[in-house]
Amino acid sequence: MASQLSRASDTGSEPICRVLLADDSRESQALIQLYLRGLPYQLDVVGNGKEAVAMFQSQQFDLVLLDQHMPVMDGFTAARVMREWEASNERAPVPILTLTADSLVDVKTQAQAAGCTACLAKPIVKEQLLDAFRRFGARPSPKKPVVTQNNSPAGMAALIDEEITRRRPLFLDHRRQDLKRMQEAIEQGDFDAIRIMGHRIKGLAGSYGFHDIGLAGAQLEQAAREQDIAAMRRTIDRLTTLLTQARQAV
Repeated sequence: MASQLSRASDTGSEPICRVLLADDSRESQALIQLYLRGLPYQLDVVGNGKEAVAMFQSQQFDLVLLDQHMPVMDGFTAARVMREWEASNERAPVPILTLTADSLVDVKTQAQAAGCTACLAKPIVKEQLLDAFRRFGARPSPKKPVVTQNNSPAGMAALIDEEITRRRPLFLDHRRQDLKRMQEAIEQGDFDAIRIMGHRIKGLAGSYGFHDIGLAGAQLEQAAREQDIAAMRRTIDRLTTLLTQARQAV
């Protein structure tokens, strides 16, 4: 995927923190871009660890967000390559944060060994993300932005809530498309595809307020790991029911 440059700040001041995001999910990318809307951050987005490493080596960043599970090159491998490049080029370490839908207990040791600064659990919420930015990435703003009703903290929070609400039907539509792919994957014995879809659902659903759907995604991921076809079918049926109920609610 070609890299995209997205300026998250529309406050009129220069970005105070340049962030590199690597995540293969366009939905996750869009969610983080939404969280940073109106704030003084500049976000560069790529779809895998290899692209992240290339951009990291060619440009300067204040903070890096790496999804743990990505195609081509995963987040931990990318972090290791970045740290090796920093050391060989005598660069100061840039904070690297891992985004993961796995258990933090299981991930932290691997993340630390890879050179990551900290782990952030998915589904990620705005305050969790911004708190990490304040702790590891943000610097004092060179200019104080003009606060209006629209870009005040309360105003931006309301706009983000409205946007997430607006996107909920699209999220559900994508999950219904996943159901068809899952059925096809079972017939083809492609359990890895089901695992990836379950993992993605687990990491996204809570951000849209669909916690039961997220739980079903986690169960689907586990069933796929165990290649338990009966459990996969039961969970897909459960997910179908949950999506129908959620669609009626929205």
